[in-house]
Amino acid sequence: MNSLPLALDAVVLDLDVDSAEAVLAELARLLSQQSGAPADAVRQALQEREQQGSTAIGHGVAVPHARSTEVREPVAAALRSRHPVAFAAPDGEAVQIFIALLVPADATTGHLEILSDLASRLMREDLREAVRTVPEAASFHRLLVDARG
Repeated sequence: MNSLPLALDAVVLDLDVDSAEAVLAELARLLSQQSGAPADAVRQALQEREQQGSTAIGHGVAVPHARSTEVREPVAAALRSRHPVAFAAPDGEAVQIFIALLVPADATTGHLEILSDLASRLMREDLREAVRTVPEAASFHRLLVDARG
């Protein structure tokens, strides 16, 4: 199993954002800090992926992701918005939990394994509720990194 490459300083809780664009911009900033890739390039890659189809998986969760030639190792970022944001989810539910992933352009298999593992864990109602309500970033981080599907 691929573990989620999420650093504690890439977790932001209860941010006031009111649009999908604002969410993607903040996630791009966090991913840029983790990877060294330019934030504008990361934001563009995330937006292009969203244009292909929403990365919302339902139940108030989205997993924006993109590939980039600017990174050598996968990096992740997590954002919990203060209020749910419209994100074209398949169940029509607004999204409050965003876990973003940026992977090397040639890391097809690893990318899919991390996404699959993350999506399966986030389908657990107990984990979703815990990350939605936990008060501090360290606990949020621990729930995502240590959770086992």
